Amino acid sequence: MSRDSVDALQRVLNHIRGLSGVLASEVLTQPDKETLIRLEEEEEERDFLGFKRYNEGLREALNREYTVALAYRSSVFPMPHRPPVKLVYRGTVVGEMLYEGEKPSYTGRSIELFEGFFLYPDLLPKDPSEKRFVKLVYAKRFPTFIRGLPWIEDPVYGEPSPKGHRFILDKLKVVADFEDLATGLIGFNLKKL
Repeated sequence: MSRDSVDALQRVLNHIRGLSGVLASEVLTQPDKETLIRLEEEEEERDFLGFKRYNEGLREALNREYTVALAYRSSVFPMPHRPPVKLVYRGTVVGEMLYEGEKPSYTGRSIELFEGFFLYPDLLPKDPSEKRFVKLVYAKRFPTFIRGLPWIEDPVYGEPSPKGHRFILDKLKVVADFEDLATGLIGFNLKKL
C-alpha cells in the first residue's frame, strides 16, 4: 500500500473514531471478513418468521477494499439504528419495514404483521413451492456520516447478525453493558490517488 493510501485510510479512521457514540473501530483483515461471512451464512440458514434471510448490507460492506468494524452507542451515533428490512420474492418487494414518514413501495392491499412491518399479500407467490424464493433481506445503507470524505468511494453500511455482533465486540475488545450498544460495518474503496 502506498504512503498516500495509508494516509488516506488513517484520515478515514480518524473521522470515524471521532463520531459521537463510537466506542471502538478497526479495519478488518481478510480472515476476519471470512469469519463474518461464515457466521452470517449460519444465521441465514435459520428460518425467521418462516423465511430464510439474506444480509445484503453486511455482504456488500465485506466486499469492499476496506471494511471497518465499529461498536457504538446507537442513541448518540449520527446514523439512525433503523435497519431497512424487506421481504423479497424473485426481485419484487412483497413486504417491508417502514419507519416514521416512509412511504410503502406498493400501493395495493397491505397487512401490518407487527409494528411497522407491512406485508403485501397480493404479491406473495401463490404456489407453495415458490416460498423458498422469498427472502428476508437486510438491505445495505449509505453511511451518511462519511459523506463527502474525499478519499473514499462506493461506501456502504451493514449490520451483523447476533453472532456477527458478538464476533465484532470480541474483536474490538468491547466489554460494555449499554442498552443501546450496537455494531456495524462500513465498507469502502479508496480513491485512486
